[in-house]
Amino acid sequence: MAAIVTIVAACGSSTGGGGSGEKEASKAPAAGDGAGENGEAGSVDAPEQVTLRIMDWSDSVKTIREEFHKQFMEKYPYIKIEYTQLTVDQFKNTILTAVKSGDAPDLFPVPTGMKLSALVKDGWFQPLDPYIDDSFKGMFMDGTFQNGTTMVDGQIYSIPESLPMPSSLVFYNKKLFREAGLDPDSPPKTYSEFREAAKKITEDGQGSYYGIIEGGKQNNRWLTTLRDWASLAGDGLNGNSPINLSTGTTSHDTEAVLGVFGLFEGLRDDGSFHPKTMSISAPEARALFGQGQAAFLVQGAWCIGVWNKENPDLEYGVMAPPLPDDGRKGSIPVGNSGAWIGLYANSDHPEEAALYLKEYYGGDYFQRERVSSGDAFSVVKGINEQFATVEQLKRYYELVQEYGRLIPDPSVRNPETSNVFTEFKDVNPNPGELLGGAVAGAVKDPASMLKAYSAQLERAWTAAVDAAKSKGSPVDASDFVFPNWDPMSDYGEADYKAVAN
Repeated sequence: MAAIVTIVAACGSSTGGGGSGEKEASKAPAAGDGAGENGEAGSVDAPEQVTLRIMDWSDSVKTIREEFHKQFMEKYPYIKIEYTQLTVDQFKNTILTAVKSGDAPDLFPVPTGMKLSALVKDGWFQPLDPYIDDSFKGMFMDGTFQNGTTMVDGQIYSIPESLPMPSSLVFYNKKLFREAGLDPDSPPKTYSEFREAAKKITEDGQGSYYGIIEGGKQNNRWLTTLRDWASLAGDGLNGNSPINLSTGTTSHDTEAVLGVFGLFEGLRDDGSFHPKTMSISAPEARALFGQGQAAFLVQGAWCIGVWNKENPDLEYGVMAPPLPDDGRKGSIPVGNSGAWIGLYANSDHPEEAALYLKEYYGGDYFQRERVSSGDAFSVVKGINEQFATVEQLKRYYELVQEYGRLIPDPSVRNPETSNVFTEFKDVNPNPGELLGGAVAGAVKDPASMLKAYSAQLERAWTAAVDAAKSKGSPVDASDFVFPNWDPMSDYGEADYKAVAN
């Protein structure tokens, strides 16, 4: 499991208004301070009841999280947890409004597509260092905290949710494979084989099940799949930048990208997509797959724990994304251990929030239960070695080792690049939206639209770099180009030093 650090150093309840205006009479111990001999809040004399508000999108561990909250409130009875769980898209819109109004939760994650350093600059988060000690920091794997990702100016602002893995591998239903006369031990490896298998299963299902299902109303799922599968086909696109980190170009009408579009258009033309695909979210697609309504689903390792709990009779496997018929030319992009949860800059309860983080990462329940359920790998030392036993999760990890490679991160090279992302205004419709539109039949000529997007993106990106420069940021367009990047190898410390010279 130690090897995962080098490779993978990276889908509710009701909202409420309590907590943000309350002041506690006395403070709780900082996380890692040892709150009493048995870990209880014994050093606090009858503190006032406080409400700790938390918001994220971690639906795959909802049941585990609920039990964790129950245990936490029993241990710290003066703290009431008010937890809101949303989808990724809902979260981003909700948190933007909450921060703008000055009423954000005490703890919440960095929204997808946004940079921690930019949010710190804008006053979203405060450093965790005053509330955590060295024993707490020492629980985490090497590389968890570094400038440009989870730290800003040498201070910790965020902690990863888990060891992040690509969420673009493919789950497949072994039972449906057998019923269609396909070998479940030999899943398709190429675009042609994938399309043919989906078509055959769809025809065999006769309306009771289909070849593939997706959470089509979530643009992030289309965009993630497009980037990762195109990268396997040799493109330099990834989630660390809207431009190609190898060449610095904004081209999205490449052979690799168009190849992914061609595959999905073929699946559409064959009638292989589940008819609900474009009207459901990723969790809904996961649930329908668990019920045996589709043979393929592209999502992340978080599905494993949910299915093993809710669909114990589901026979499923994990496979790598299909490759172009002429073979692999790149790798699935794997990012550094990324920012996730952080402490709201205007939180009235930072000590209680730190206690929550202490129990979430260092307690005797959540991390081990999450890993043993098959949901994810932990960033806490020793947890994976002891509790990662689920077959599908281990297979997911093995495939990431084989097909994933650590990619360059402009924020590690120059943390000031976050200012460019602050200025950047994305172009819409973006490639993910175009891919979803193509599957829906609304986009008739994706090649021309991708070409137009590439030209508009170049103007938007150039404007963002120029704007950051004009405001005094020491950045340049070259900070986002890594000519020594080999997409078939991990990009490591030596590579950053070489490109700096």
